[in-house]
Amino acid sequence: MSNQENTSRPDTPDASAENTTQGVSESRRRLLVRGGMAAGPVILTLTSGPVLGGLNPGECISPSQTLSGALSHRGTKVGKCNGRSPGYWKTCSASNWPIPQTTPFHSIFAVGTLEGTRFFNGDGSMMTMIQVLTVLGYVDPYRVAFHCIGAYLNILKGGMIDPIALTAEALIAMWREYALTGKYTPYAGATPWDGPQIVNYLTSNYIAP
Repeated sequence: MSNQENTSRPDTPDASAENTTQGVSESRRRLLVRGGMAAGPVILTLTSGPVLGGLNPGECISPSQTLSGALSHRGTKVGKCNGRSPGYWKTCSASNWPIPQTTPFHSIFAVGTLEGTRFFNGDGSMMTMIQVLTVLGYVDPYRVAFHCIGAYLNILKGGMIDPIALTAEALIAMWREYALTGKYTPYAGATPWDGPQIVNYLTSNYIAP
């Protein structure tokens, strides 16, 4: 056994095999890295789609800035948002609201044609903002109205939502397009967003988390 351990012949093939394996592995690694870099944007587009929020906590971007995914945010002017949740506005004191809680929802946001976009009481009167915040899920199934109210109040309150990301006018236009068509197109040529994607945008950008 000691003679076999001291013999150099078995060591030579092992060392060569090891070097060969390392060389092949390194070559494969380089190939995979190059291939991964080349295919990265394609994989991002096919599997995850546009990134709807800023890359870091508290960062926010406009709908049009979701164009090219995460890498497009580099060098792009990113805003800062720290909005309160719709649930906060639902439970806080009326004195904290920037507008009366009794403001009719449809005096701000268009009356839609789809489920979850028309808010009226049994007597035909328009529901107020606070009423829409408290409706059951089946009335606002995707919670789009819920989050639009939260975003609107955060914008009006001031100091929370950077206009780089969203203004009250842009939010109202977003709701209108969605309420009338069931989708919202964030920029020309984009795949339209449905209700859950609109909510995703508002929450991931801390506009209405």
